[in-house]
Amino acid sequence: MGLNTPRGSANQPLPAPLHATPGTRSTARNHHPGCQYESTTLSTTHALAHPSSAPVSLRRPRLRATLTIVSLFGLLTAANLPTALYPLIGGKLDIDAFGVTIAFSSYVLSLLVGLVLFRPISARANRRTVIIAALLATSAATLGLALAPTLAWFCLARAVQGLAIAAATGTGSSALRVLLPGRPTLSGRLTLLATSGGVAAGPILGGVLSLVGSPTRTPFFVWAGLLLALVPLIMLAAPRNECRPAGMAAGATPAPRTMTTDTGTVIAVASAAPAIRTAAIVGFVSFAFLGFCLSLAPEHFADLFNATSRPMLGLLASLVLLASSGAQLFAVRGRWAAPIGLTAFAAGTLLLGVATAAASPSLTVAACLIAGAGQGIAFQQVFGAAVASVPVERHAATVNTIYAVTYLGSTLPVLGLGVAASAFGLTPAVLAFTGAIALACAGLAVAAFRGARQG
Repeated sequence: MGLNTPRGSANQPLPAPLHATPGTRSTARNHHPGCQYESTTLSTTHALAHPSSAPVSLRRPRLRATLTIVSLFGLLTAANLPTALYPLIGGKLDIDAFGVTIAFSSYVLSLLVGLVLFRPISARANRRTVIIAALLATSAATLGLALAPTLAWFCLARAVQGLAIAAATGTGSSALRVLLPGRPTLSGRLTLLATSGGVAAGPILGGVLSLVGSPTRTPFFVWAGLLLALVPLIMLAAPRNECRPAGMAAGATPAPRTMTTDTGTVIAVASAAPAIRTAAIVGFVSFAFLGFCLSLAPEHFADLFNATSRPMLGLLASLVLLASSGAQLFAVRGRWAAPIGLTAFAAGTLLLGVATAAASPSLTVAACLIAGAGQGIAFQQVFGAAVASVPVERHAATVNTIYAVTYLGSTLPVLGLGVAASAFGLTPAVLAFTGAIALACAGLAVAAFRGARQG
């Protein structure tokens, strides 16, 4: 739901050469369609001159931003409704733990393909069209989950969900960037809040809705209807001609070489690659753990604590995601935030292994909350730095790149965990898995502490 406004004579860019003299501070404000950046230089160097256009006025930006966030939340919730229901779905489809990981991975694999395939979509397609198409496709696929007679049909519906969400993720995040001009870090934080919140809410809502009517059908029927209800609201709130991507504008100005984040930090666009790489690596490791929570965790907790309540199993599986989402509500700043968050993430995953060995519910809850909060703080920092380091034209492609690597982490490790669970039992496999994740997080924390000292 972005913006494209043709430049008329009243909006012709004016040359803005700006020179910095030694010991002075110089600023240049550059306006791009739907977004603005501020470049600041503090040295004897000369500031880069960029053409600028007059700022434009969006209709109903807050309502459209809210609908974008709700849409992303709803899409990710739909994809994670089955989490608390996998024990029941496994019985219905006659599959074991490895079959459950296949059902989960079919969604993630298609999501990965979609993130690569649709990487440039936000620069070419109308944002409103993409979001509406994703809602319609996910609604149909969610109905397919309710009616699937075999694992193959179930996996096909999950694959459609993955492709639709892949198309919507970068596009929705880019729309937030446009609707919140000059605040790239906030748009990134809201993207994480919407997506991680949806992932966390899915298992809980799936468990609660399963108490009404058919436990393996009602949750999917209800949520498919809610997704459909968003379509007319978006069509009314977002004028189609205002949702074209900035790249479609005739005579679009080149992207600035430097930008200012929400905190006033100047970032060179050329330095975006290290920030993107760091976000992708942290995402890979953290989503390996989240992938376990969204696939085998309900069965693991059911065996460990002899639990049968589906809402309770959904809540336990979502604790990590809930804590992670809660971290997105606060703008955590400072160069030490990422290393401290990674340290907490490592400690939480290690504690979950201890809780598993001791079969302790209280330790399990504490471990999930610590791991989730640490993951949320760390990923917020590295993801926000990555998306703030690129101009709006590259925002969606950057988000898709990060999420492609991130979701790969919830595929290969989880498939390996499923194989190990089938061969050695679920509890020993979980102990080994949590130990490996804790070790990886500790390594990332050490690297982050070194980088913070150098900074």
